Amino acid sequence: MNQVLDSIQQSYAAMLVGLDAIETQLHPAGDPEQWSAQQLVEHLVLTYRSTVGVLEERLRKGRPTQAPITPQHELLWNQYIGASKFPAGGRAPERVKPGQMNLAALSGAELASLMRTELETMDRLLSQCCEKFGSQPMATHFTFGPLTGAQWREFHAVHARHHVAQLSRIIASETVSGKTASTT
Repeated sequence: MNQVLDSIQQSYAAMLVGLDAIETQLHPAGDPEQWSAQQLVEHLVLTYRSTVGVLEERLRKGRPTQAPITPQHELLWNQYIGASKFPAGGRAPERVKPGQMNLAALSGAELASLMRTELETMDRLLSQCCEKFGSQPMATHFTFGPLTGAQWREFHAVHARHHVAQLSRIIASETVSGKTASTT
């Protein structure tokens, strides 16, 4: 797997490994509006699967996207991902909101394994698209526009780092360590 994506996965695995299936379901401060560790990982997995879908479509069509890169795309990319920041305060699009995978309660180790499997699948398809289409933009992101393989990897790395801080807060919260938070 690409070194950057592997590093992200290893960071998550190190944080998740000690959590049991009860702890991964806990919501910080008992607030079900705040994601549990499992919901956060499910969100990331859904983003990887979404990218896999657009990459598979490009491979089926046998050509990279023909969509233009607009000045707005360039501005947003440079302002956020290019600066290693993720837009704050945004809501996850419906297609990547947790709760769609109907997962049983998983331990941290199981979540880390799921994440690795999904990252490996996405990374493999990114490599296939890079081989076929070269370094040109290959598929379009709904906010950042047409992206190259390197940009897709960078997007996912910045996105995952954004959520690492959230996962740290979930794990460090008094409610998780005391196993008293809501599991709904």
